[in-house]
Amino acid sequence: MSSTRHAKDGEQTRQEKYMSSAVFVRGLMGNIVARRCEALDDAGERELIWSLQLLSHRDGGIKGVAAEILKRWPGRVATTAMQRLGIKRGQTCRAAQVKEIREDFPLCGIAQNCYPLRGEVPPLSVEELIDEGWDDQLAARRQSEAEALPESYPADAFFDHCAQAAEQGFVGWLERLCLDPQTRLSSPWYFPTLIETLREYRAAWVAERSAGLVTTEIGRLVNETLDSALETGRMVLIDDMARTGKTTAARQWCEQRPGRARYVQVPSSTDDGGFFRAIAKALGVSINLNSKAVELRDRVEDTLQRSRLAVVFDEAHYLWPQGNFRDALPTRLNWLMTALVNHGVPVALVTTPQFIRSQQRVEQKSCWTSEQFIGRIGHYKRLPDTLDEKDLAAVARVQLPEGDAKAVALLVAYARSSLKYLAGIDSVVTRARYLAGKAGRGKVTSNDVANAIQEGVIPSDNALSAALADVAGGKGGSRRRTAPAAPIPAPCKPVAAPLPTAPRRTPEFGEEGSHRRTAPVSPGRVQFADLVPA
Repeated sequence: MSSTRHAKDGEQTRQEKYMSSAVFVRGLMGNIVARRCEALDDAGERELIWSLQLLSHRDGGIKGVAAEILKRWPGRVATTAMQRLGIKRGQTCRAAQVKEIREDFPLCGIAQNCYPLRGEVPPLSVEELIDEGWDDQLAARRQSEAEALPESYPADAFFDHCAQAAEQGFVGWLERLCLDPQTRLSSPWYFPTLIETLREYRAAWVAERSAGLVTTEIGRLVNETLDSALETGRMVLIDDMARTGKTTAARQWCEQRPGRARYVQVPSSTDDGGFFRAIAKALGVSINLNSKAVELRDRVEDTLQRSRLAVVFDEAHYLWPQGNFRDALPTRLNWLMTALVNHGVPVALVTTPQFIRSQQRVEQKSCWTSEQFIGRIGHYKRLPDTLDEKDLAAVARVQLPEGDAKAVALLVAYARSSLKYLAGIDSVVTRARYLAGKAGRGKVTSNDVANAIQEGVIPSDNALSAALADVAGGKGGSRRRTAPAAPIPAPCKPVAAPLPTAPRRTPEFGEEGSHRRTAPVSPGRVQFADLVPA
């Protein structure tokens, strides 16, 4: 290891020496967990371990998981005998109960002088016999000491004994469950219901992250399509216009299945290192800034092929080459097909219409054809371009719980007229909260929403729309371009039929043409008066 990672006390300070600190180590490595889970036959046990692995990479790490479990269920940190006897803190345990309880403690009994009872004379050790010898006086003294022992013990002493054991060994026990192939999925003596508790904790974690979320019609279709990918092991493609909530739905679906799926946002960078680093981060695979792309790729492949975790690739249009390079091949998609789909790894691609346009462009400019890619798509789902008013209102109420009917109606009207669509609701609510805060109020009123739209959001939208129109009309100046060095050659063979698509949709924001989900409220500009509910 580099000498810059270690330094003796008193030497000149080098910042990088702290990089070896164990404080920076957080999260169980996915590639090791994958091998451990491969040794388990029970799918439920594998799912539980992968859930813990995901949580180990969240705030607090595996130590935070252990601390939260102990805090939430303190009464379960007790031996099997204590739970069977119904022992509670504050009680007094009689001699018969003490004998049962201490049998569950490791290395605890008469021989170890652990919670001795009246009349129990512990045997002498070899060292004591050598030091003191044996005579009647020693026997009488030891018997007298035994008669002075208590006949009962407070229950708190046993609970404290278990709590101390948990404090010292609970984190290590959880780590061994997830990493050690020789460790059975069992509970420690001080927490006999641990496995059941872990399942409860996972269910509570999922419920907490699902609380307050709304499932729109688009969200329901996303969930249904992702469920089919998970159960069939096939690749699915979810296609929709931008800003309709599909990303939120896909991420929420993964969060609700911590033991079976991982969410990856495909980076827009063109390098392989950035692509595989994004997947490795989602999987918790060991990575560092010096890791080479081929090393990351091998670890990611091994982890996914062993675990069969479903992978949801959002922004999937970035899987295609992003530059206008002649003969550029879709290496990311080729890897996805051969390394994941061919090995039964469930894959979902969540994208916009850019995906199909990029596919067609690649086929036109290179020798690559899409027959094999299309053949591996188990299901193609085109989502609705818009949400109905009921879904928009539900989203508005989640974003602004304190909002009255007028505020919700304003948010819905703005979302339907704005290019931002669902993101427009968030923009207005954020601006309204800012205005309410400036006025010294903790809650947003419908007046705040109206002012946010009229004085902040609409002027911003119209200014941006005008700027884009100026550029499209040539008013923003032009950049000098050189003539092409040579004509672009014809494709190697006729382009294969693209993915089945519905009739051409309206272009996206910033593209040639106009993108409106509803009829424009007025030519060119959005006016606040057009949004005010009747």
